[in-house]
Amino acid sequence: MTATATHKESIMHEVDNIEAQNESFTAMVCEQAALFGATPGPDEFDNRPVWGEAESTAAVLKAFHLLAEAAPDGTQLADERRNLLWGFVNTLDAQTQRLDRAADKLIPGIRELQREQDGSEIRSRELELATDRAENLTARRDAFEVLRDTAAEAYRSETGEAWRPRRGSHVSQTGKLTSAVIEARDFQRAKKDRENTAHLPQGTLVAVAGGKEATDAGKIIGQLDKLKAKYADVVLVHGGGPGAEKVAAGWAERNGVHQIVCKPDWDAHGRAAPFRRNDELLSLLPKGVIAFPGSGITDNLVDKARSLGIPVQKVA
Repeated sequence: MTATATHKESIMHEVDNIEAQNESFTAMVCEQAALFGATPGPDEFDNRPVWGEAESTAAVLKAFHLLAEAAPDGTQLADERRNLLWGFVNTLDAQTQRLDRAADKLIPGIRELQREQDGSEIRSRELELATDRAENLTARRDAFEVLRDTAAEAYRSETGEAWRPRRGSHVSQTGKLTSAVIEARDFQRAKKDRENTAHLPQGTLVAVAGGKEATDAGKIIGQLDKLKAKYADVVLVHGGGPGAEKVAAGWAERNGVHQIVCKPDWDAHGRAAPFRRNDELLSLLPKGVIAFPGSGITDNLVDKARSLGIPVQKVA
């Protein structure tokens, strides 16, 4: 073999090695993408599935129960279990709200792109990509809402109480929440904006009042069962306090009854806050008031309701 032939063969061998390496690298990338999903670039559509609902909800429930086991009965950590589990649900709620805001921020840009459409392929693709991102963010938001509501139901089962955020309402746009807990201010704002149906439950509003003096849970639940038998679409309105109102909130959660909660605004009204709260509650014009034993604040609500012509049922 001549030197020229040897040299040519050496070059061909190196080319074969390079091609083999490239093919190996490409195969590896394709394999990793198939196994773990390829993340699309900023100028590409995201064709990945949003989530696997069964797997994700099962994982959330498993994590929830593992957290509960971290604070077992008989230990001091058990006193912190409720707060620990509340924080877990709140984390999912915070993620839901974050994605909701992110999707909302894209809306002005989409409207601007719609106005700027000139028939060009570039403008059309920009609009399609922006719309795809907004739809994906909304789908992710809905997924996290389902996970939040799943964890919230586990919280109710574990603690016996409905999960509520520190501020604002607990509503579900995906329809997975059997009993919404809505702040009165959100409800009043929603009445002015009929498009915001998540904050505007349809039904017969009935107010429940009473304080920590009302300790007969069985009697309270019995009255509420009678109420629901009479008004199948009942929506409870209450102040979110202890005693009778806490029992009523738990009953509503278990029975899929929506709630509107009027909490006193102590920062704005000081010691007058409970009485101002009574005015706010009655401004919703409930069909009636069921009053269980309570303090002078409950009596004030009863007197104001009667002066407005709202029927009051006092339960001893």
